[in-house]
Amino acid sequence: MAKKPGFKKFRKLVATDLDGLRAEFAQMRTDLDATRKQLDEMIAVNDELMAANNKVVADLRLLDERLVHMGREFANQIHELATGIDGLEKHADSVSAEALAELHDVQARLAAEQVRYEIAFRQDLAEIADQLRRAR
Repeated sequence: MAKKPGFKKFRKLVATDLDGLRAEFAQMRTDLDATRKQLDEMIAVNDELMAANNKVVADLRLLDERLVHMGREFANQIHELATGIDGLEKHADSVSAEALAELHDVQARLAAEQVRYEIAFRQDLAEIADQLRRAR
């Protein structure tokens, strides 16, 4: 029959196991602290990126509002030009029909150009917004 280990040996085995567990827990604690530090750094970087993105979005909104305002102003000016041309047509005896036709052509070109600029600007804004969404 094999002899049972004595109490001193058992106590040594338990102490050795406890020391091993303590060392593992200490290593786990160190790893956890390192992971927390990395996570905190990543959160800080993410916060900085979000702040930058929010600023860009605010700037894009401001540009869009400015474009809308300028578009309205330009449309109002074109409308005033049309009203002026209509007034000139009523007094056609003093203004040649050729000059009125030329004014109408200029008005149409101005309106078309304004629309083209507005469409191109909105496409640029949409591309920038799309790039921001992809970056996230």
